[in-house]
Amino acid sequence: MKEKIFKFFIEAFGRQVPDSVAPTSVSPEVVRSGDWLWDGYSWIPEWESILGEDWSEWKKLSQTSKSGPKVLIATSVGGNSTLTPLETLFAMALTLRGADVHFLLCDKTLPACQNCSGATLEEQKSFVENGPSLCDWCYETGSKAIEQLGLTVHKYSSLLDKSDWLETQELVASCSLEEILSWDKDGLNLGEIVQSASLRFFGRSDFEGESLVSPVVKKYMQSALLSNIALEKLFKNYRFEHTVINQGIYVPQANAVAAARRNNSHVVTWDIAYRELCINLSHDDTFIKNNSEEPSSTWEEMFWSEDTLAEIKEYMIGRWTGKFDWLQVITGEYSGEPDSIARELGIDSSKPTIGLLTNVIWDAQLAYPNNAFQNQMEWIISTIEYFKSRPDLNLLIRVHPAEVKSWIRTKQMAVEEIKKSFSTLPENVFVIPPESKINTYKAMTNCNAVLIYGTTTGLEMACMRLPVIVAGQAWIRNKGISEDVIHPKSISKLWIDYLLWGVYQINNGSER
Repeated sequence: MKEKIFKFFIEAFGRQVPDSVAPTSVSPEVVRSGDWLWDGYSWIPEWESILGEDWSEWKKLSQTSKSGPKVLIATSVGGNSTLTPLETLFAMALTLRGADVHFLLCDKTLPACQNCSGATLEEQKSFVENGPSLCDWCYETGSKAIEQLGLTVHKYSSLLDKSDWLETQELVASCSLEEILSWDKDGLNLGEIVQSASLRFFGRSDFEGESLVSPVVKKYMQSALLSNIALEKLFKNYRFEHTVINQGIYVPQANAVAAARRNNSHVVTWDIAYRELCINLSHDDTFIKNNSEEPSSTWEEMFWSEDTLAEIKEYMIGRWTGKFDWLQVITGEYSGEPDSIARELGIDSSKPTIGLLTNVIWDAQLAYPNNAFQNQMEWIISTIEYFKSRPDLNLLIRVHPAEVKSWIRTKQMAVEEIKKSFSTLPENVFVIPPESKINTYKAMTNCNAVLIYGTTTGLEMACMRLPVIVAGQAWIRNKGISEDVIHPKSISKLWIDYLLWGVYQINNGSER
């Protein structure tokens, strides 16, 4: 049975979907492309069909494991076509190993969650007046995926009563926007959780120009408070030794992390990784924080064989096109070489060029603590201002392609934000917009050094032997790989020092 379960997921998530799993109404070509998954329902694994004759054995195991150590999978938002199927896999794997697995699922109860977005004013008004628009579908798909396993499923509605709703409603109504966003009590920075969730809803790094900030933030605040109440009741009733939470940020996932910690449950957060067939697993915190704070000794003391090195090199080269990734931001569509890119953009190659790689603006604001600058846009604008005074240098800005490729529609576009400060760019500043097919890696090979805020691409730039300067909380910060900015005033000196080092490396034939 174990082999059958894992074979299914390796095939399905490796894009080799078994014909028996796809709907019979679609053609083999559509099955192979994976497009059938986008109907909103076909991603739900049909475990009885998958296990076949082993289904009866599974039904027995799901009951005999009740005496094992309790594990909570706090899925909460069931309508997630990537994460929920994998959490059913985790549940089966844990059950097969003797754990008593419980799920937590929102049953159209919370007034705001991660499945809400407000890219347009109409969507925002509908959310404020009517609540989340995806509740019916989200709960239907989540419950179909999870409840078929026969494991214990807790619903938010069963953990909340009328007094909880009245209490939280009155509390939120009595608070100003400033009080909510600065809410930090009993060791829980609820204001930060609510702000990050609300900014994600708007697809921005700030609330500037948004007319419905207060009612949206208050919905997320009530949702966060209700989540806290429900989770505390659940942990009071059950002693969960381990709690599994996807992502661990925003509402209600961040609330689940905090509740598990308060109740001494070992926290494991997870998310899919860029690399195909891989996930990130982090203990005791989110993978974002763990990767940022990971001690260098973790990987410095690893044994690296020739095979290990060859595999890593192959993957790093594959990153140029997303060849080995299932989260593909960059593809192999663009065939232009670095020198042709420079000519296309009009870059004067006789002058040293510094690259700048952005993050999606709202994501950078939410995911990374700010270090030298208040936010990413302040860093970008300050950088352009500096290069305006340095006509002897070029600045090549590559705006993150996910600004136009992500399912969350970004309202705050880097190019438009730059235009607010510079109606005309300095002649030595060049911008590759997010929709451009120019390959980021090939473009950066024209550079003598690269500036980043928080992008994971900083590591790949370092592997290309490019000096990397970090202004935000990138994962390579404090690892001895990059030069890390701790104050805005220090950055111009770092640019000059690193630039000279980069030019020296290139002039002396250093391999990239």
